[in-house]
Amino acid sequence: MNRMRMAVVGCGHLGAIHARLLAARADVDLVAVVDPLGESRERVAAAHGCRACAEPRDLVGLVDAAIVAAPTGLHAGVAVPLLEAGVDLLVEKPIAATVEDARAIAIAARRCGRTVAVGHVERFNPAWQAAVARIGEAMVIEAVRTAPFTFRSLDVGVIHDLMIHDIDLVLSLEPGRLERVEAQGIVATGGFEDAARARLVFASGLVADLTASRISPAARRTVSLWSAEAMIHCDLTAKTVEMVTPSDGVRSGAFVAAAIPGVDRGPLKDRFFADVLPSETITVADSNAIACEHDDFLAAIRELRPPLVTAAAGAAAVEIAARVIDALECLPFGRRRAAAGGRVSTIPMFPHRKTG
Repeated sequence: MNRMRMAVVGCGHLGAIHARLLAARADVDLVAVVDPLGESRERVAAAHGCRACAEPRDLVGLVDAAIVAAPTGLHAGVAVPLLEAGVDLLVEKPIAATVEDARAIAIAARRCGRTVAVGHVERFNPAWQAAVARIGEAMVIEAVRTAPFTFRSLDVGVIHDLMIHDIDLVLSLEPGRLERVEAQGIVATGGFEDAARARLVFASGLVADLTASRISPAARRTVSLWSAEAMIHCDLTAKTVEMVTPSDGVRSGAFVAAAIPGVDRGPLKDRFFADVLPSETITVADSNAIACEHDDFLAAIRELRPPLVTAAAGAAAVEIAARVIDALECLPFGRRRAAAGGRVSTIPMFPHRKTG
């Protein structure tokens, strides 16, 4: 087996995870890690016995592929020169902080004939994959993604930090043109939005309600989907899938709850989720989604096929995130304005502060 010569650009929390997983692979030679901070790059390089570089350009001629896990605002500046130097890339999500930068990476990949995968790791979550295989044509999706505050990713708001995972999941369902966006948010830490809710309405009729917060006491990653075939709830952290489907009586319209005699209702209520709307918990095999992401990226390079999440898909997610941000009205958390007569007025709003 030819070992792929690889590097990781960015030695922060996520970059260190990528480096550890790559170093353990039999089909990869982790050649180098890159970070402008000497302490960070030396620590990760020492852990895996590879070279420590200060600049991405130091990788030219040394590697076949690299993972870009630098801060989001630096992605285009790192990725485009590496693509032009013939290096295939897995770029962490979001692919870029702006629509223009996202498109620049996608265009460079196409122009240079290089593979670019984007790190929307939830696509590899076995719970999501099991749900998508069973849902049919989804008409409603509700996603909730919350986390405690970590002091990471402060160069973007929660829409780019967390919600973009679920934007990508929605787009993977191929819902068509986005027709309407409503969004509200909260700023609590003095920078970008820290919590946001968005409703996306697509031409296909799909309605997506997305909630993201990085100031929640508890972490939560759940997705619920409804279709004519099933109602499915996924816990993406626990990797569990609960599904409710219609019985033959419900499908045909023969079951009418109001027509059930009173004497039969008690027993039927106890059997409702067995006889009327059968419910089941689907067991899915556990897996490391980032390792699966690596598998797909490397296979895409070797097999000359597109990765599961292409640069174009990553750019599309950034474009929808930009639409959400454009529609976003934010409340400065903890502030109120008294209206005339002592009543509390409508929440004061101010525009989202965009990067740059």
